[in-house]
Amino acid sequence: MRSFLALPLPDDLADDLERFAARLKIGRPQPFENLHITLAFLEDQPHEALQDLHEVLGATPLFAVTAEFSGLEPLGGKVPSVLGLMASGVDVLQKHVLSCVRQAGITLPHRRFRAHVTLARLPRKPLPDDMTALGHVLQTHGAIRFPDAQLDTLSLYRSELRPEGARYEVLADYPLTS
Repeated sequence: MRSFLALPLPDDLADDLERFAARLKIGRPQPFENLHITLAFLEDQPHEALQDLHEVLGATPLFAVTAEFSGLEPLGGKVPSVLGLMASGVDVLQKHVLSCVRQAGITLPHRRFRAHVTLARLPRKPLPDDMTALGHVLQTHGAIRFPDAQLDTLSLYRSELRPEGARYEVLADYPLTS
């Protein structure tokens, strides 16, 4: 099952980000229910591995974080695939979550972690107008800042790819202690 671990956003912040992303008019803005900070993309895992991870996460105390949200960045390589709102304050938690993933016997490829909320998915083969629009968004909104938020839940999500975009389903929530 294709899955990931992420920090869901408070409803008021997710609502503000959804409206902001729609106003940018670039790419495919992400809907409210898809706004989160991914800490570990687990790829395809068998049910048993996710059950082991569920047990490890349930037995491991993890602490809530206050995340700061500022700055837009195109992410995904030379031809960016997403527009992200950068987030800081979650790196220590992300390392603890990766430790839990390893304890559960799941091996993941090494990836550079850049905490962000994906606001929009960009075209795979952008046209010149798409790149011009992206440049304009970065010039006019690149330094945007949203209010800090206390994140007190870690969620295990199932991800199902569909032609209209990914659909996420929460499989389990893990409260983070203050």
